[in-house]
Amino acid sequence: MSKLIQPKFDLEIKGMKFLGRGPKASGNGLGWSRSENIIYKCVECGSEMIASHNDYWNCECGAIHLDFDAGRFGSNNGDDNILVYSKNGQTKKNQNIKSKYSLIELIGKVFRKKN
Repeated sequence: MSKLIQPKFDLEIKGMKFLGRGPKASGNGLGWSRSENIIYKCVECGSEMIASHNDYWNCECGAIHLDFDAGRFGSNNGDDNILVYSKNGQTKKNQNIKSKYSLIELIGKVFRKKN
């Protein structure tokens, strides 16, 4: 188990909700979320990456890396040293609820009685 590094910056980001550390905090449970509503932040340098990023990426200090072609993402300091945020405080649960209601609305429009 890697040592947890305490950030030297404020955890709060305006318009975002801090969810925790590592892949479990991203709400996926099986690995890292790729949602466009999730942001990953390096605990050392504070570099931020949107989870849906579709290219190679390294944070400024080189601790976090995304090897897009190989499907690898993580931190040299251990995955629990990647901070996880959601845009506008959305979590996986309320994103799914929003999708569910959107689907119900769509079905309602498709099968609506015509006068």
